[in-house]
Amino acid sequence: MEKRALLAFALSMAVLFLWEMFLSPQPARKPESTAVSQTANPAKPETSTAPAGPFVPSEASKGVDWSNVPQQHAAAVAPSSKTWVVDTPLYTARIAAAGGRIESLTLKKHRQHVDPASPLMDLIPSKGSGYYPLAVDLLQHGQWPLATMAYEADAPEEIRLSPGDGEKALILSAEIPGAVRVRKVMHFSEDTYTVKVEVSLTNLSETPLTDQLGLSSYAMPFDEMQSSYNQFKVTVLKNGRLEHFNQKDLKKETPVLKPPLRWAGFENNYFLQALIPGAEQHFQVATRLLDPASGLIQLVYLTDPFTVAPGAAVTVSNTYYWGPKELEALKRGDPRLERALDFGWFSILAKPLLVFLRWLNHYTHNYGVAIIILTVIIKILFWPLTHKSFKSMQVMKKIQPKMAQIREKYKDDREKLNQELMMLYRTYKVNPLGGCLPMVLQIPVFFALYRMLYGAIELRHQPFWLWINDLTAPDRLSVGFELPYIGGLPVLTLLMGASMFIQQKMTPSAGDPRQEKLMLMMPVIFTVFFINFPSGLVLYWFVNNVLSIVQQYWINRQA
Repeated sequence: MEKRALLAFALSMAVLFLWEMFLSPQPARKPESTAVSQTANPAKPETSTAPAGPFVPSEASKGVDWSNVPQQHAAAVAPSSKTWVVDTPLYTARIAAAGGRIESLTLKKHRQHVDPASPLMDLIPSKGSGYYPLAVDLLQHGQWPLATMAYEADAPEEIRLSPGDGEKALILSAEIPGAVRVRKVMHFSEDTYTVKVEVSLTNLSETPLTDQLGLSSYAMPFDEMQSSYNQFKVTVLKNGRLEHFNQKDLKKETPVLKPPLRWAGFENNYFLQALIPGAEQHFQVATRLLDPASGLIQLVYLTDPFTVAPGAAVTVSNTYYWGPKELEALKRGDPRLERALDFGWFSILAKPLLVFLRWLNHYTHNYGVAIIILTVIIKILFWPLTHKSFKSMQVMKKIQPKMAQIREKYKDDREKLNQELMMLYRTYKVNPLGGCLPMVLQIPVFFALYRMLYGAIELRHQPFWLWINDLTAPDRLSVGFELPYIGGLPVLTLLMGASMFIQQKMTPSAGDPRQEKLMLMMPVIFTVFFINFPSGLVLYWFVNNVLSIVQQYWINRQA
């Protein structure tokens, strides 16, 4: 029974690994996130039902006419064009006069690669292409180049924020004489990764202006190292649930999302670009894939249709987050962003484990050592359960011959067979499920660690020892030549497989030769699975195996 339970446990983990790697189940999407045709009818306001304020609800606003939403903001900014640099303790942002857009935002605490000399992480990787965030458009006046025209500012070309400075604003403005004036105010803070953006549109003409305002953001994969467990995608927090759209989804549909909407943006495991709407209603957010080859995606914030009287203005305020998916940084930016740190079904366990791991690292100054200590603590907590499981397996091994005799004697009488087996269990005080329950209880903890160790930015580019210089990357030891498909030698993974094999050999046998051979194949299968897993996860599993071997050896000696 215990062997079957162990086999079921191992096969369950294998299935879940494959599910995580290749299928990545996404939360069900709600009907409000609808796909619309790019030939939809243009929006027309119904002025007779206008509420207080400039925004006018319209049936047409249920969809998005993509033919009216510009995407050609790719006019490259000339190196000689005017820019403003905002330098904070967390990042450096460069704002181009062309369109008043942010052309780069580099994080000071994160680099693109593990090499300390590699460039800082830039969360606007489309640098040089012209696809920059905060591009302003009026959908019914596409001939006005509001997204690329030159903006002016009465501000120094370099704005520095030091600890304690609080917040500083950069005010940009541009106008089309006799038509409109655009005023863009960006509020930067010294202790958060958020930027508050206010866009005001003033009607300079002598007639009412009816239109829709769009604010476009663009993004492509932040990291060159994309994989099945670190996907770049569009994520939305709506109605308390996270919705995800990867490139395959966006090839099939162009989602349009409506209030209530907490935030929407681009993310992978480690970084986030997010738009946090400042209004509760009168807007929608739409996204589309522009270039499948590069992964370039456009996300547009659209107001409802509005009418602005001559000389009057309309203002749209939103907050943007460009930064790492660190729990404290997300909370400081906006409490709603905390949900971006998502570990799936096991978040309720994974987040406390991550907080505890960070606390351990505060004293060890090495996340690899912190993982080892965490593994030991978890093993100690589960020691009584695993001890009971191993002892139960020992007794079950001892009574296997008697069980075989009973099965042979009563093979034609199922009721009597069960009675005799139950009597045997009571005689030896053994529960046939005694080895199964501890394994079931440990499954949620294991998968919480699994999700946390491959998705926590705290481990990104963190070294452990010798050749392991990044706990979020597969371990590879350079051997002077490239091995087919894997490159270097996965030493830690091979040690993990060997420890699992030793553990299997020490585990009491169920007496079935076919089952024993199958169980001895599991270390090989798991070694193959773990070859491309983050080294932090492999380290946890290896240490757990070693501790299990020690525990099994101690129990075997007692027996």
